[in-house]
Formats: sequence, C-alpha cells, structure tokens
Amino acid sequence: MDFWQDLIDWVGGYPFEVSTPEQVFDFYRARGFWLRRLHTCGGSLGCNEFVFQKAAPDSFFADAWKR
Repeated sequence: MDFWQDLIDWVGGYPFEVSTPEQVFDFYRARGFWLRRLHTCGGSLGCNEFVFQKAAPDSFFADAWKR
C-alpha cells in the first residue's frame, strides 16, 4: 500500500475505547469463556492478543485440568 492508504487505515481506527487485559478477561469470563492464551505488548504501543474458548460442561473441565 502507499502512504495515503496506510494513513486512511490508521485514522479509520478512531475513535476507540481502551481496555486493560483484566477488563477483557472479566468480560469474556462472565459470558462463559476461559482464557487459553494471552500475549500483551507490555505497556508499549501495540496490540494485545487473546485466545478464548467457550466453556464446556463441567465434566470436560475436570478432565482437561488433569492433562
């Protein structure tokens, strides 16, 4: 892409709301998801990456935690 298209893509992300990793985690946990993986940008510029999985019945979790 050229500079102009990059600029349009970058500005197109505004406005946005900032959330801490804890806020994102709590939001999904309240909806029956559990966090499988998290990679943060360590407080610098960048994007945090989350992988959530929908919770399965309790019997599955009992077996999964033993592995």
